[in-house]
This record gives sequence, C-alpha cells and structure tokens, in this order.
Amino acid sequence: MSSRGDGSRTALIVALLLVSLGATILLAWQAQYAVSLHRAAAESVVRDYAALAADEFIRRSAAKVGYEGYYPLIGALTRGLEATGDLGKSIPKPEELGPEDERLRAALPLVKRYFTSLPGSEALSFEGAAPPIEMRSWLSAQLKRPRDDTGPYSVLHGSVADEPVTAVVREWTDPSREKRAAAGFEVNLEALGAYLTPAIEERSLLPPSLGKGEVTNDAISVSLIDHGGVERLRSGPRDFPEFSVEASFGDAYGGVLEGSRVRLSVDPAAAPRLVIGGLPPSPLPMLGGLLLLTAAVVAAAIREIRRERRLQRLRTDFVANVSHELRTPLAQIRMFAETLLLGRVRSEEEAKRSLRIIDREVRRLSHLVENVLQFSRREDAVALNSLSWEPAPLAPRVEETIEMFQPLVADTGTRIVARLEPEAEAAFDPDALRQVLLNLLDNAAKYGPRRQEILVGIESSPGATRLFVEDQGPGIPEAERERVFDRFYRLPREGASPTAGTGIGLSVVRDLVTRHGGRTYVEAASTGGSRFVVELPAPRFEEPRG
Repeated sequence: MSSRGDGSRTALIVALLLVSLGATILLAWQAQYAVSLHRAAAESVVRDYAALAADEFIRRSAAKVGYEGYYPLIGALTRGLEATGDLGKSIPKPEELGPEDERLRAALPLVKRYFTSLPGSEALSFEGAAPPIEMRSWLSAQLKRPRDDTGPYSVLHGSVADEPVTAVVREWTDPSREKRAAAGFEVNLEALGAYLTPAIEERSLLPPSLGKGEVTNDAISVSLIDHGGVERLRSGPRDFPEFSVEASFGDAYGGVLEGSRVRLSVDPAAAPRLVIGGLPPSPLPMLGGLLLLTAAVVAAAIREIRRERRLQRLRTDFVANVSHELRTPLAQIRMFAETLLLGRVRSEEEAKRSLRIIDREVRRLSHLVENVLQFSRREDAVALNSLSWEPAPLAPRVEETIEMFQPLVADTGTRIVARLEPEAEAAFDPDALRQVLLNLLDNAAKYGPRRQEILVGIESSPGATRLFVEDQGPGIPEAERERVFDRFYRLPREGASPTAGTGIGLSVVRDLVTRHGGRTYVEAASTGGSRFVVELPAPRFEEPRG
C-alpha cells in the first residue's frame, strides 16, 4: 500500500511540474502576443507618419514644378511668341534675365528643347537640332488631341522608344488668323531630381509638433520614380523597408508629375521620438531563456524524483537484503545455541562443532554490521578523519585476516592461497585494511564456485603497494567493472540470486581505500574470474590522505 501511495504522489508531483511548465509556456505565448500587438500598433503609427511625409513631399514637389517651374517657363515662351512670332527670339536667355526673374532662371534646367506649331502650319518647329522622328511623331499626335483651354498649360506624359518623356504645352487661338497655335518644351527629366531637392531641404517633411521637432529629414529617405519607372531623385539615408510607404502623385497641381510616385521610409531609430515608448523590443530572447530555464528545472526535478524513487527502491532492497543476510546466521546461532542449552549434543565433538558454527555465524554477523556501520558513516565528516595509520608491513595483517575468514568458507571446500611479499609496506589503518580484505574475500567466496581456490597476493612497485584478491568465478564484463563499486549496484545476472548480498561491500572497499589515498579497480584474472586490486601509496613516496 505504501509503495502504491508513493507512486501516486510521485505521479502527482510530476503532473504538477508539467502543468507549471505548460502554464509558463502559455504565459510566455500570451506575453509575446501582447508585445506583437503593441509593436504592430506602433509600427502602424510610424508608417502613417511616413505616409504623411510622403503626401507633404508630393504637395511641395508638385507645387514647385508646376508653379515655380513650368508656369514661368511656358509664360515667358508664349509671351515672346505673341510678341515676335519667332521661336528663336522668344526663348528666355539667361543673360537677358534680370534679378526679378530669379524664379525663371532656376527653372531653365528643366527645359530639354523648345518647340512651336504656328498658325497655318501643322509642322513643328524646334529650337536647334530636331529630335528623333519618334519624338516628333509622338508630339504631333499629342497636339492633335483636344484639350481643356482653361489652364495656363497642359502636361503630356508618355514613352518614346521605351524612354519616358514629358512635354509642357500652351495652346491658344491667334486673333489675326483665328487659327490654333501651340508652343512648349520637352522636359529634361534628368534635371528633375536636382530641381526638387530644395523642396526637401527647406524644412522637415514631418510637422515639428511630431517628435518635438527632433525628427528631421535626416531620418527620412525619399525616392522619386517617374512615370517610366526611372528613379529621378534620392535623398536621405538608406531605405528602411520596415517603415516604407509608396504614394502616387496623381493629378496633383494639374498632373505635372502624373504617373510618378514617391517611395518614402522613416529610420526606425526615430520611432522612440514619434511613438510614446518607442517600439517595444522583442521579448523572445528573454521568454526563450525563461522557457529553457523552466524546462531545465522541471526536467531536473523529474530526474531527481526518479533518482529518489530509484534510491528508495535500492534502500528497500538493501533493507531486505540485510534482513536476509541477518536471518540466516541468526537462525543458525539460535538453533545451535538451543541445542547446547537443551543438552541435545551427543558427544563432545558435536558440541565443539556447534560452537564452531556459532562462532562462524557471529563472525559473519560482525562483518555485516561493520559494513553497514562503515557505509552509514561515509558522509560523516568526523568519521572521515577517524582513521589512524602508520607505515607497516602488509603481510602479517593479511595473513591474520585470511585466518579470520577461513572458518566462514570451511564448509564450501574453498581454499585460500596467499602469495605475499614479506617486505612490502604501506601506510594503512589496521581495522580498515581488515575490513577491505574481508569484503574482497567475502565477494570472491560468494560469487565463485564451491571448492574454488582464492588467491590473495601482495606486490610492490615504485610508489605503490598492491594487494589483490583473485577468484575463479564467471568474471565481470568490462563495461560493468567500474559500476560494481557503486553503492547498491549488482550485476544484472545476480538480481534474482539468493547470494546477491547487500550491494554495499565493494562500495565500502573503495571508500576506505580512497581515504587512504589509494585506488581500487577490477581486471580479468588469468583463471577466467575476477581480480580485485587495491593500490596503496608506498610510505616513502607520499603521505596518504586522511
């Protein structure tokens, strides 16, 4: 019932952790969605301001071209024709213009060539060299079309030989001949950009009230594209596609730039001055980091819960194994003690045998209790420093421990063979060394066959002294040789074995040897079994760690 309850609590905790992760993901999505709406609204405002600036540019450009450019040019030309009737004499000459004609002087670069169609003649006359035949044909066709005479001039847009052309025409009726006359000029589109640049530079395209007057034309990029798709003007820094708009000139100011369009963009760096709070930064890096952190915490918590569950199972198995290890010797001790107490022994030899069995089981119990106590003290800082050692020969202590252990395997037919170097020395704690060797002998006897031969040896090498125990068992796979020293770990093949033990013996061995400044490892024995090696520092090379 307790195990099922623990499993239910674990499942509930894992479910709550996953719910918290899901809630974090939902909140992160909601935050990202809110920020994206906020950013979209702010971007829309900036684009609206860009459209406002584009409209202002259209208004200024159309007024400058129409009122300050085409109007004075066509007026000066037609006045001259009406007065002289000679195109050559009617063309405004820069050297003939006075200070009062400064506007006309500035507009002269817009003229590419002048032309006229006088009353009584359908032929066009041009200033200087005549244009290509295609241009003359296009212009003649345009002049034959009826137009509204209410305006001071008409603007003609078209394409000749795949090149955009624009012409400005003034038509009137000659009173003396009562016939139509026309005069005008072909616009020099290449000069249009330079002519319109002052319209941008004179003041900001955005009202000063926006951005407290701090957003100037330096933050605005303007591009004028004529009706043929050719860019005629570029002003300001590079384009900013994020806040770019495009607007058409339409019929503004009599269609002086009809078919042309302006592409205008605003520098995102100016957004904080145009929109309160500026553009909200993307929270994705922060939210991504938060989600990763939350996921990592949840994963770590689930892993720790699984480890705790696994450790709890190992502890349960440990208690069960210790109980099993205790039950057998206690049953033996109780049975033979009752035999002695009730006087059921039939001879002196049988009484001695019962006492020997009791002594053997007591030794086994003492060894088991020492292992459990040592295992429980491994995290105790006081216990870690409780060892006392001094340099001494190993052989006498090893022989004494073998003699102590021999009765425990007497009934199995196991024989312990010692191959010791009498002069080999190491710095060690006698009780700790005895416990290490007892654990290794018990491990060899437990997992080896009956009537095997266990070899115990001591070898000296520069800087270290090795103590090894070699059995004739099935051996340990190479991949498992390091894990056998983990606490509670047992080989998979020994999981259901009645001799599996408590799973702490080799862990205690490694702990004690490490505290001596040595190391422990296992390798394959020449007999096919396992060879456990304890390597202790030689006294003359280094002091062991406490």
